[in-house]
Amino acid sequence: MSRVRSIRRFLLSGILALVSLSLAVSGLIGYLEANHEMEELFDARLAQSARITNQLLSRYLKQRGELPSNGAVYQEWEQAVPADPHQEKRSFSQLGRDNEFTPYGHEFEHNLYFQLLNEQGTILLRSPNAPEQPLTTLERGFNSETKDHHEWRTFTLYNEDEQTWLIVAERDDERGELASKMATLTMLPLFITLPFLLGLLWWLVTRGLAPLNQLTQAIGERHPANLSPLNLAIKAEELTPLVSEINRLMHTLADTIEREKQFTNEAAHELRTPLAVLRIHSENALAAEDDASREQALRKMLLALDRSDRLIRQLLTQARIDNQQAPALGKLDLSLLLQGTLATLAPIALRKDLQLSLEGDEHLQVMGQAMLLDLMFGNLIDNALRYTQVGGEVAVVITQEGNRVRVDVRDNGPGIPTAALSRLCERFFRVNPQQGDGVGLGMAIVQRIVQLHGADLDIHNRPEGGLEVSVLLPAPPRPA
Repeated sequence: MSRVRSIRRFLLSGILALVSLSLAVSGLIGYLEANHEMEELFDARLAQSARITNQLLSRYLKQRGELPSNGAVYQEWEQAVPADPHQEKRSFSQLGRDNEFTPYGHEFEHNLYFQLLNEQGTILLRSPNAPEQPLTTLERGFNSETKDHHEWRTFTLYNEDEQTWLIVAERDDERGELASKMATLTMLPLFITLPFLLGLLWWLVTRGLAPLNQLTQAIGERHPANLSPLNLAIKAEELTPLVSEINRLMHTLADTIEREKQFTNEAAHELRTPLAVLRIHSENALAAEDDASREQALRKMLLALDRSDRLIRQLLTQARIDNQQAPALGKLDLSLLLQGTLATLAPIALRKDLQLSLEGDEHLQVMGQAMLLDLMFGNLIDNALRYTQVGGEVAVVITQEGNRVRVDVRDNGPGIPTAALSRLCERFFRVNPQQGDGVGLGMAIVQRIVQLHGADLDIHNRPEGGLEVSVLLPAPPRPA
């Protein structure tokens, strides 16, 4: 059995996953970009420090009067720190709250090194802790080298006056650590706000699905017999079509149940009469004293059985088409369909010596369902044949009227009283119950099939006598 999926859980997990992934990707991109920008900033600082250092060392060498020759350490590069640095802690507290700050500068100052070399590449002067070997080749500009198991980022300047090379360098691991720390601090607010954002999204989704929960509760609390329209206190644009369709379904279901109740009551009422007649004729057959009386009673029983059989078949047909909704309509050749219907009913016409004809345009097409249309025209023609006197005439005429096809079923029988025309399609209504063996469901079936096809039905007496029933069916759309 497949597991039922929760819309709330799907939305929440999907949104949380997408937001987390988006923030993670954004954070990673931001971190890499910030780290790259920090590296460029450090390179710019390194170049600037090289030029300042070059000026300072030029003054220093002029004051000294001679170039050092043994790779001496330039002690003035770092300021001496007093024995008790806490004595000036109060006055320096305004510089910041980071532990790297001291009253004499910043800890990161120790990350900068320099080497002063002559044209032969011999180190003349260097900063404290700088390597004793040249860090890079004597070429102007930036470079990256590996010395003493460390990666170095260098910037080299050439002093034409003193004919010296100045290499200013930073250890790459130290500057990388600093760049990563600064980039991480830049991204930190983003990740701090992530839990609050996810919590807000959780609340919004739960709040947004509240009308759905209300709809579920409203339906769950209803009694099965309560088919009145739903009326939610919370209006939601997305749920309005769903509620409308549920209300439409309830209305249709209520109509169907009401029709079934009416149909059941009417059927029960109509079935009582033929059953009572069958019982009477059965009793008469049992009580008959001679064969002639018994045979007469049995023949009457057969007539009653035929009428009961017709009634049951009509009841089943009525029930079937009452519950049918929007049948699939296709193109039909109406002439061929009516020819088949007339061929089926021809024996009735022959028994009553009636003239049965099909007139009008041939091969006209309509949009319909063959089984239903055959049932409809069968009922109309059968009624005309049953209520037309012996030697009469029944004609079926087909004509085209614009985008519809008209079918007229005409007879020259007695017609129908004008007052009864409006009730002719009512269930179990018969103009003359004593005439014929009908059950009063044929025209109700015809009217329902007309409705299912979106057609029109017209019933009127002919001026020359007889009845005419007209059905206007939709024709297929013509190609442009």
